[in-house]
Amino acid sequence: MPVKEKQQFNSKISPVFNDAAFPANPAGLATPDIPEKRFNRLKASSLWRWMEAFNVATGAIAANRLRSTLTIIGIVIGVAVVALVAAMLEGAQRYISQEAETLGPGIVVVDKVSFLDFIGDGDAFVEASAKRPDITIDVMKALRDRVGDRLVIGAQVDAVLPVQRAGNSLKGIAVQGVTPNIVTLSTNKLDAGRELTDFDDEYRRFVCVIGADVVEDLFPTTDPVGQLIKLGSAQYEVVGVYAKRGSSAGASQDGFVQIPLSTYAKVFGARSRSISLLAKAKSEVQMTTDEVEDSVRFGMRQVRRLQPGSDDNFSVKTAKSIEKFAGNITSIVGFVLFPLTGIALAVGGIVVMNMMLASVTERTREIGIRMSLGARRRDILAQFLLESTLLTLVGGAIGVAIAAFIAWAAATLTGLPVSLPLWALAAAVMMSCTVGIVFGVFPARRASKLDPIEALRAE
Repeated sequence: MPVKEKQQFNSKISPVFNDAAFPANPAGLATPDIPEKRFNRLKASSLWRWMEAFNVATGAIAANRLRSTLTIIGIVIGVAVVALVAAMLEGAQRYISQEAETLGPGIVVVDKVSFLDFIGDGDAFVEASAKRPDITIDVMKALRDRVGDRLVIGAQVDAVLPVQRAGNSLKGIAVQGVTPNIVTLSTNKLDAGRELTDFDDEYRRFVCVIGADVVEDLFPTTDPVGQLIKLGSAQYEVVGVYAKRGSSAGASQDGFVQIPLSTYAKVFGARSRSISLLAKAKSEVQMTTDEVEDSVRFGMRQVRRLQPGSDDNFSVKTAKSIEKFAGNITSIVGFVLFPLTGIALAVGGIVVMNMMLASVTERTREIGIRMSLGARRRDILAQFLLESTLLTLVGGAIGVAIAAFIAWAAATLTGLPVSLPLWALAAAVMMSCTVGIVFGVFPARRASKLDPIEALRAE
């Protein structure tokens, strides 16, 4: 090689690989034994080596764009899937928590059957629905006789009917038969008019209190209080309007009409379907939700004349039990899904390892030149580890961005509380680094163990 070309070639090679002035201190000398100026130069040299390894790694990534892109895509898919699963599980937990809050603080609900009692056993749920006795108005009265001195007991039963007024019709409206104390036992707040009264319930009056959606659709410009609406084939007078509650999971919570429970029984039949009982401690009684639940359960067992040791033939639920159920379900789903999504990450890691092995093979001569000019094995190892880690970090960042966009789009379109939690972001970054290091170690070690003389002979 001519002298001029050789000088140009040497000028392109980093001076770090020509620096043999600072050996690795095999004798294990303590730091104070090294002169201060030389020690500072040694630290600067070590930092410079890492900076140089970083520059070489980024240069290699930029020089092989197609290979780098294919490597990144594998990581993008794996990280995006993991982040989306985390977002969906977090959203499901948040949605169920929001639904539990609609019960109100300290409220205990008694149903004929509840899915909370039959986790993973659909056949038992169907069997219980068929065999258990209905909860009727008589059961509510009997429970009041036993615990009414300390608890407020109410009831609610739902049906779906069209609501009509002046040629306008609303379909899919929930018609609820309720006891007059339902405002005390729910989170609804009266906005105009009055509540249902004991007088309405006793005389089975055709009166109702309506939700904000019914007002907006049937009474856009007039005051609904005192007006008539048609539920099914009967006319009802609007005596009150509830304040707007908004939506939950994309579904409105204001599309309902409440009528007296006795009127509901008159129209649909007293035994047409099982009702739900609601219980809450009276304002002058200091009781926790667990104590209210125990009192209601004991009272129901007395009403049903159940023997000690026998199973309940009814279901009791609270906001706490619903949240606990949601936590169990999301834990089970996460236990199943996260290992499956880990497969996607493993596939991405294998892609990284294959691409890095191909890179080592293609750059064998370059590695030989660097090692012959003074680069240590750990310099080569650091260079290829940095390269694989950078690739996976970029892929992880893109994967998180895609997952966050999909979660945002799902929340916007469906109203579900889906969002990417902060712990998922941190986990994605950690997983990306881990994949880059774990699957980059083998190619990096292979590169660092090449014989310089044999590497220089490679074409």
